[in-house]
Amino acid sequence: MRNQHGFVALIITLLIWGTTFLVTKVVLQEIGPLQLTVLRFALAFLVLAPLAARQGFKLKDVFRPTFMLFGLTGTALYYSLQNLGLSLTSISSASLILSIVPVITAVLAVIFLKESLTKLRILGIGLVTIGMILVALNSSGSSDGSNPWLGNILIFASGLAWAIYTIQGRKMVGNYPALVMTAASTGAGLIFLLPFAGWETVTSGLPHLSPLGILEIIYLGVAAFALTMFLWNYALHYLTASVASTYLNLVPIIGVASGFLLGERPPWLQLVGGGLAVLGVWISSLTPRQKMPLP
Repeated sequence: MRNQHGFVALIITLLIWGTTFLVTKVVLQEIGPLQLTVLRFALAFLVLAPLAARQGFKLKDVFRPTFMLFGLTGTALYYSLQNLGLSLTSISSASLILSIVPVITAVLAVIFLKESLTKLRILGIGLVTIGMILVALNSSGSSDGSNPWLGNILIFASGLAWAIYTIQGRKMVGNYPALVMTAASTGAGLIFLLPFAGWETVTSGLPHLSPLGILEIIYLGVAAFALTMFLWNYALHYLTASVASTYLNLVPIIGVASGFLLGERPPWLQLVGGGLAVLGVWISSLTPRQKMPLP
């Protein structure tokens, strides 16, 4: 039953995350990537901190070395590098590169968490990765990136940061409530990014946001960050890091589905890729999972 709670939290997270590439790409037309990241952090922290305080969170927790490192990888580096990358490359390229995150996470989990990597899980990860390559390479949208090579490198770096963040979270779940972990890491990430966002503001000026742009930032900060980061850390209380990260490959599939509802018609190879990804996730979920410590 508790594993089911983890899967429910994970699915809700993926449904929301599936929309963020598109929303981020649109709002980046009105605001700098680092400014966007800081605003997301600030909104998320304002929502999370009072809730986390009920579970023992204190402002000084933000400055603990454990949470500072946690915030550096999963919030500051992951989101800032992703936003910078999306401003330079296409959504399809970002999806392709981030499809390797489960592979990186699984390897790191074997090395640092001593998790097992069964043949079925390897097969599932392989199918998911192949599926996501087909989805990305057959994207119906053309690249409008100004520097795709640099953008792709930044996206890869963000994926590596997320894999490290997942391993850190998996090691911390027995010591801190998920809400405390999320609030503290968000505050730490904000501290790391403030100087860089300040530099971007000095060099590029203040953003000129439309009413829709403001709503998009609120969505990205509250729903797509505060809520989903809590749900992700909650899910890691019940699921292994490698299994949870395998499901990340459903995010681009959800993005394709949302585009279909808006009138987009993806090529058939994209649909085949989506089917392979879903099959790979299902196969990976069939592997025996280690018992998780209860929070």
